[in-house]
Amino acid sequence: MGTARVADVTITNADKVWWPDDGITKVDVARHYARVAPWLLPFTVDRPLTVERCPDGLRGRCFYQKNFAIAEKLGVPTAPIRAASVNRTVHYPLGNDLRTLLALVNLGGLSLHLTSCRASTLEHADWLAFDLDPPARFADAVQAALVLREILDELRLRGYPKTTGGKGLHVLVPLRPRARHADVLACAQLVAERLVQKAPQLATLSFAKSERGGRVYIDIARNVFGATVVAPYSVRHRPHAPVSTPLRWDEVRAELDPATLNVLTLPGRLAADDPWHDFWSDLQELPSSHPPRAVKPPAARRRRSAA
Repeated sequence: MGTARVADVTITNADKVWWPDDGITKVDVARHYARVAPWLLPFTVDRPLTVERCPDGLRGRCFYQKNFAIAEKLGVPTAPIRAASVNRTVHYPLGNDLRTLLALVNLGGLSLHLTSCRASTLEHADWLAFDLDPPARFADAVQAALVLREILDELRLRGYPKTTGGKGLHVLVPLRPRARHADVLACAQLVAERLVQKAPQLATLSFAKSERGGRVYIDIARNVFGATVVAPYSVRHRPHAPVSTPLRWDEVRAELDPATLNVLTLPGRLAADDPWHDFWSDLQELPSSHPPRAVKPPAARRRRSAA
């Protein structure tokens, strides 16, 4: 298989087909990341990444990797971070520039998963995150997101929704760079509990699938230090190469099919206004009128990767 140059980076096995039904190749994914870089890099610069690597595309096996001990030999900057849970230092790649992103794609990297903090400010979170995980229907995630928006409005918080690339939705609230992880998690718990109280037949905080009763799981563990959320504009390992796509709130509708937001359709969308244009200029404070309490999520939640 041949090579191709994308933004001065050599992509090997460029014509390897990663989505046979759609004819999407490895180099198509590299070109996607080059195309979305102006929107994506503000989220990845100086941020520890976990990379979902899928060297054979949709029909192959994927695995998550966060330790890239030899990455600097490939020109990929890393940050050594001590992981207390495994008692070792993890060398996280940092998405500081397009060359780095493309080098990760060349290694079979498909999706980028973001910690909620920068390497230079590990103790502070950049956002408050809600992962709305429905059992089957995207429409249920939409309904939960709209209730969540009402609660955020009551707290004078502005959330930014995006598709996960699957059947769920993420809602992020950008924060001023002084919010500690424990306080963010506690605030997420308070908001999620209010959502469950407001719509008990729709939403649940039950981690065990057997206890959810067909309701949308409100996963607040995305706010635990070290947990991740899939990056906006990341390609997902699902049919038709869907992309985790930022939305306007008026686009959060039951009839939206997230699979239509994919590598092939995103170029047209990028020509329109950016729904998250104000994200990094809309940094907010946690609500002081609702003091957070200490929350310690179950161990299973702390280990779970982003959906």
